[in-house]
Amino acid sequence: MSTGLAALLAIATIAAVYYFCVRPHRRGKCATASNLAQNADVDRQVAELREELRVLRAQDALDSGRVPSGEPAPPTDA
Repeated sequence: MSTGLAALLAIATIAAVYYFCVRPHRRGKCATASNLAQNADVDRQVAELREELRVLRAQDALDSGRVPSGEPAPPTDA
C-alpha cells in the first residue's frame, strides 16, 4: 500500500510541476521572467528620479547662491 501511495504522490508532484512551472514557461508567461522585467523597469525609474533630484538640488543651490565648494559627497542609499 505504501508503494502505491508513493507512486501516486510522485505522479501528482510531477503533474503539478508541469502544470504550474513547465507549461507557463514554454508559453513565455513565466512569473519569474515578468518579475525581472518589472525590476529592471523600477531600477530605470529610480535612476531617472535620482538624476532629476540631483539636477533640482543643483539648480536650487545656484538660485540661492549656495554653491558647494570642494568635492560633492557621493549619494547614499537609505
